[in-house]
Amino acid sequence: MGVNEDFDAMLHDIGACGLYQIRQYTLVAFAIMFSAVSSIGFVFTAAIVPHRCLIGACGDESETSPFTPDWLSEAVPFKSNGQPESCLMFQSLNATICEFERNVQERCYSWVMDGPERTIQTEFSLMCPENEWKLALVGTLNNLGVLIGLPISGFISDRYGRKTALVIALVSAGIFGLLKTLATSYIFFVILEMMEPMFGGNIYGISFILALEMVTPKKRVVGNMVIVFAYAFGNALMGLIAWAARDWRVILWATNAPALLFVLYIWVLPESVRWLMSRGRLGDAKKVVEFAAKLNKADLDKESMKDWQNGQLDRVDTDATGKGDNLWSSLRQVTKSGVLLLRLALCSFCWASVTLVYYGLSLNSVSLGGTENKYLNFISTSLVEAPSYLITWQCMNRLGRRRTLCLTFVASGIACFVNPFVPDNAGAARLPLYLFGKFAITGAFDTVYVFTAEIFPTKLRNSLLGTCSMVGRIGSMLAPQTPLLVKNLPITRGKTTNNIMWFP
Repeated sequence: MGVNEDFDAMLHDIGACGLYQIRQYTLVAFAIMFSAVSSIGFVFTAAIVPHRCLIGACGDESETSPFTPDWLSEAVPFKSNGQPESCLMFQSLNATICEFERNVQERCYSWVMDGPERTIQTEFSLMCPENEWKLALVGTLNNLGVLIGLPISGFISDRYGRKTALVIALVSAGIFGLLKTLATSYIFFVILEMMEPMFGGNIYGISFILALEMVTPKKRVVGNMVIVFAYAFGNALMGLIAWAARDWRVILWATNAPALLFVLYIWVLPESVRWLMSRGRLGDAKKVVEFAAKLNKADLDKESMKDWQNGQLDRVDTDATGKGDNLWSSLRQVTKSGVLLLRLALCSFCWASVTLVYYGLSLNSVSLGGTENKYLNFISTSLVEAPSYLITWQCMNRLGRRRTLCLTFVASGIACFVNPFVPDNAGAARLPLYLFGKFAITGAFDTVYVFTAEIFPTKLRNSLLGTCSMVGRIGSMLAPQTPLLVKNLPITRGKTTNNIMWFP
């Protein structure tokens, strides 16, 4: 038997689903929830706050003045959607009298905000349409940081251990998140925004491995459900925090300060036994196994433990002379097989498509309703992932991976295509349709992950799955740019963001 098979047999002896596993999954679930909060926070910290020109001659005194006074239509032009222009006003006839030349428009440089929400837009005066790209860039740089950080965290995880990599990622993300509250300029903020996921962006991946390595293959479906549920609830928690805080600095403090407590994981979170075994640290592996057996109240036979250790020691000596495959050697092997090359190309396209639509629907959910509704919309699109995972797993088992993937892709595409044709005043119909689209694309995301892992040979699986995941980051980097693409591309100008999300 190999290392994994040996340890799976040992898990049956110490208990495959006992108090130890519950403890381990609880600790990992907190890390997963923080990962969700940390990765999506820019939706609220870099949000666009509706604003209009401050008209001092008509009684406006500050940015907190009433947003739509009775005289506003005489002083400010309105858009076709009934909202006042954000940076244009009619030319004033007198600086002290509320009278204007309605045939002449001019720029303004002071604004009134619609509501109490404060983001980096209001902090760094990123008003007016020409600055919207700076706000969209925040999300793109965040995902670029994740892409850069993936190989870094992978190296730390393989070289120094899962626990070490997880603690470094959690605490680093918390520190950089808190440093963002000290930002005094837009440049300073976006640099920190990219550095945060560079050092802490793979929390989900490390936690996923650490959790699943502590259960037998038969229990991994249940374990996976715990992980994805924790991520969905973490996203919903982000919406609740943003709803309560309404201030970007308060949001960052509330979501990142608790992350400093993760340093305690150095002492309370056991290292992966499988990693310890692969590194030849059998004494440390034995301590973790004995600790797990103690919590699960299982009796370990000393002779069986000794035989297990001796067998692992022999295997470590044998494996030490072997050569591991890396990404480049795997890609070289793929280029020699037309079938594998086609599979890699198709899976990479699926990953880029599913991440674009998944993150696009998550990010743009805040634009579905009014200022008050956007928090509920975001929370709803987060919680809808939970039933999606349950139903998707049933579909994969009954219909197969390929049919489930096609079904969820098509269902999401139809929902996104139909959504823009729903009248603006029919919000009661638009939100359920939008949620169905998110429900379907979540199922596609879950399916493409499993499908990709299963269609490649075991020897190349990790490398090629990682390649597809990295290509998928193209979609997540493009997702924050979709509102700008809709406004500026000739083919989509004048349409809504949802109008183009069906295409991938």
